[in-house]
Amino acid sequence: MRALGEKTTKGEEADLLEYLLTFCRENGVWGLFILAFADSFISPVMPDILMIPLCIANPSGAVYYGLVATAASVMGGFIGYLIGHKLGPLCITKYIPEQHWTRIQNLIEKHGAWAVFWGAIAPIPYKFVSISAGVLNLNLRLFLFVTLLGRSKRFLLEGILIYFFGPALVETAQRYLDGNLILTGGLIMTIVISYYSFKLFFTGNKTNGAS
Repeated sequence: MRALGEKTTKGEEADLLEYLLTFCRENGVWGLFILAFADSFISPVMPDILMIPLCIANPSGAVYYGLVATAASVMGGFIGYLIGHKLGPLCITKYIPEQHWTRIQNLIEKHGAWAVFWGAIAPIPYKFVSISAGVLNLNLRLFLFVTLLGRSKRFLLEGILIYFFGPALVETAQRYLDGNLILTGGLIMTIVISYYSFKLFFTGNKTNGAS
């Protein structure tokens, strides 16, 4: 029997991750929610590993999956912020690798709270970004707003692209939009507005035709 406080082995960690993935795959959209939520403050498993297969299997639900992943990720980011805010510098020394902490500091020096957006699309695990934001006591409302933008670019835009164009174009489009906040936000708004305008137009036509 393991003594209290004894660390788990790499094999045990791998088994735990495999169990988590199996559980999430079996629970579909709820599994996606769990992965996206945990990814923002603790989990090493990216939600894409479940979201992409879900979108490919059901392209008509891709936007919904993107919304679920975005909402869960923002909630998880809030938890990460609270952890960093409560534990302070202890998180930096015990949890955040030095190379990531240095890069996050550089982003914050250049962009302030908007560094959260760049961190959300940079090759930095987002859990380190959200926890660092809490450690540095960034404005919480602005943090949540910028997190919503960054995570929407990360998940919602991916779902929208799959819905309209299929999975083949996602990687190319994501690579082109990386780092371009205005273009990303504009594209999301344009597609969403166009979709609902199109839907409203045809719904109105059907109603008029019926009458």
